[in-house]
Amino acid sequence: MGHLIASAYDIICIDLTRYNFSETFFLLRTTPPTNPIDHIICVGWISKSRHFVQVYLKPGCPIPPTSPEWALYHTKVSDTWSDRFVDRMHDFESLNNTEKESNSEKSRLEPPIDLDSDSSFDVFM
Repeated sequence: MGHLIASAYDIICIDLTRYNFSETFFLLRTTPPTNPIDHIICVGWISKSRHFVQVYLKPGCPIPPTSPEWALYHTKVSDTWSDRFVDRMHDFESLNNTEKESNSEKSRLEPPIDLDSDSSFDVFM
């Protein structure tokens, strides 16, 4: 979906989701403008209601890595899109790694779930 939004509106599309599926979608066939920061839209996926909402990012905030499909299918003229956002993507990865370590530590402290004694799963049996 990110490539469709980026191409249709001639902007960078950032998709924010849970569980490390967030991506940045650059345009596939155009050169970046002088100030690509003005050409960004961010959408967030709300899984419970199954909707996307627009997210307003602060200037210079971390953004997720480039979509792997962009690396495969972009044209030569659009090569420099990601160059202007490398630092922000690196910051995002650093934050993500810190969160993974924190969650890993928290999960070691939690007792395992005993499915035999939990009746909330009876609906699936």
